[in-house]
Amino acid sequence: MKEMRKELKVITDQHKSFMLKPGTITNELKITDTHATSSVMKDEELIVGRTNDKRDIMASLSEGNTGRITIFPIYGIGGIGKTTLAKMVFNDAQFKDYSHVWVYVSQTFDLNKIGNSIISQLSKEESQLTERQMIHNSLVELLAGRNILIVLDDLWEDNGSHLDDLKDMLMVGEHSRIVVIVTTRNEGIANKFQTIKPYKLAPLSNDSCWIVIKQKSSFDS
Repeated sequence: MKEMRKELKVITDQHKSFMLKPGTITNELKITDTHATSSVMKDEELIVGRTNDKRDIMASLSEGNTGRITIFPIYGIGGIGKTTLAKMVFNDAQFKDYSHVWVYVSQTFDLNKIGNSIISQLSKEESQLTERQMIHNSLVELLAGRNILIVLDDLWEDNGSHLDDLKDMLMVGEHSRIVVIVTTRNEGIANKFQTIKPYKLAPLSNDSCWIVIKQKSSFDS
């Protein structure tokens, strides 16, 4: 019962914080998060109340996936389920013919690290290139002529120049089609780094919250 009360308090706090005035998300304090994410859906991950969100996102991606690169941000408060929703899209059959890349960006923005992660996952060999030009050359070769789905999870960088560099890095492949899903807490970042309208992820309904609490309690026990 104590654990259920704790879970309910977290959800209640999230509801309250989401009702703050516009702009509060952009001023959110950065708290060091050392937990890297992955595309793997764990058995204990709870997927409740997000079916409609996934459907809407898939529809937006289908309509907006017309150019060389599609960048689609999902934004909302921390812990609301952005990463889990990104995993649902990442593993959808619609992208079965795509090469898949999952990059955990975190609060420390490192363009070389992002580039090396993409290279490693596409080439199936570890990449530790230190020169930007070498990373560029590798990506030119690896991205060419391919359909690629990339998730950039937990993006905090709000420097427009750095975000432009990131976009340019992903657009180097000839005859390629790149779909990029971005998760971020910051609406401002979502609006800066996008090619189609960002998706605002709302808190779960009260009924869905109770389902999560009950299922979480059964997993823990």
